[in-house]
Amino acid sequence: MRVEDLDLPSEVKRALVRRGIVELYPPQEEAVRRGALEGRNILMCTPTASGKTLVALMAALKHALNGGKVLYLTPLRALASEKYEEFRDYAEEVGVRVALTTGDYDSSDAWLEGYDIIVTTNEKADSLLRHRPPWIGSLTLLVADEVHLINEERRGPTLEMVLARLASVVRDVQILALSATIRNAEELARWLDAEVVATEWRPVRLREGVYYDGEIYYGDGCVHALPDKGNPVQTLALDCVEGGGQALIFASSRRSCVAHARRIAVKMWEILPAELRGELERLALSLLKTETNEIVRQLSQLVRRGVAFHHAGLSYEIRRAVEEAFRATTLKVVVATPTLAAGVNLPARRVIIADYKRYNVELGFYERISVIEYKQMAGRAGRPKYDKEGEAILIA
Repeated sequence: MRVEDLDLPSEVKRALVRRGIVELYPPQEEAVRRGALEGRNILMCTPTASGKTLVALMAALKHALNGGKVLYLTPLRALASEKYEEFRDYAEEVGVRVALTTGDYDSSDAWLEGYDIIVTTNEKADSLLRHRPPWIGSLTLLVADEVHLINEERRGPTLEMVLARLASVVRDVQILALSATIRNAEELARWLDAEVVATEWRPVRLREGVYYDGEIYYGDGCVHALPDKGNPVQTLALDCVEGGGQALIFASSRRSCVAHARRIAVKMWEILPAELRGELERLALSLLKTETNEIVRQLSQLVRRGVAFHHAGLSYEIRRAVEEAFRATTLKVVVATPTLAAGVNLPARRVIIADYKRYNVELGFYERISVIEYKQMAGRAGRPKYDKEGEAILIA
């Protein structure tokens, strides 16, 4: 299905085509055929990078240009900021006003009355509902990103309450629920009165494997031996970079993020392309100009070697700079805590999951990560337009 054939305002079509989007992916086409652009409730359960956000974007712009109002829910502030920037890029071109609100839970944010698309977090939406701003009744589209979090013990109830209250307060609101990993899709769809669009199609094939004793055992039965049987994370990351790819590593704690990054950086200099070194030096200096503290100084030293760590101990500005440098393929390796897997668009050729257990502070022991959490991390593997195949490797 081509963009020119969609039931969209002409200015939206032009904006899409100008960005090289002329034809829809199969999951996007299925969502459109099911009525995503016609006001029907849709639960879209498709892999990472299969185009869920674009479906929401097209629907949101159509609602806004037709006089409607859109609320876009995300679980994280970082993800809200990313979606805001993505939507604003299109909205400014077509004449739609987009707002971002994530803090100050004691305010009704009356200023949001003047905006067409509002991007926020689940917690902030809960706060807004409690303050009952008059513009809530004007909503025509509700987008719930990462809706699988409704099953989480701690964060799920907030999202469930927000969806339930909005559906009761605004009777005719369209709901688009998005997720790459959800177990009870049919049950949730019944609750949302939505049609399910579910597929395993990905623009880049995902190959999953387990690393053990110097070898990768893939799910298809193949075994790949690596030349170095030293530190597994270092070996897997350097092997990926030597092959021309980028590696995204998920570690269980901030401390292990930094430790893995340092270990990789020791040998990275030997394989780093010479033409990249000047660019990395400029990036390191720009980080120090943004902030001067001990953690950024540590980060800048690693960045000079093409490696970075990414966790909540860094400011938003520094994390954003790391993400942008990785997307631009300037940084070759990023070691992050699992928070990054929850929706932030940062694909890599190889995703390395360094720990299959995580310490539970409340219970006081290590427990295995859930299948959904693994799938969220593994789903970051495969860079559209860069790689024909992505790899997710779990270290045993």
